[in-house]
Amino acid sequence: MPSFRTELDAPNNIVLVMVTEDDGSEHDYQFDFDPRSGRFEFSERDLLERDFGPDFVEDMETQVRFAIQKALAAKKQA
Repeated sequence: MPSFRTELDAPNNIVLVMVTEDDGSEHDYQFDFDPRSGRFEFSERDLLERDFGPDFVEDMETQVRFAIQKALAAKKQA
C-alpha cells in the first residue's frame, strides 16, 4: 500500500507531500496556500484518486489541511 509524508515550508506558504509507492518510487506534490485564509488548490486530486483510491487521498488532504492550520496558528502567535 502506498504511503505519504508531509513537510511544512511555512515561510514560503507551502506544504510538500511525498508519496511512496509499493515499488519504492516516489512522487512529490506541492500545495501553495494563502497565508491569510489557508486556501489551497488540489488540482491533482482526480489523478491521485485514480491511482491510490479516494480514502488515501482523503487522508492526505486531511494532513495537508492540518499542516496549513499549524502554519496559520504559528503566524498568529508570532
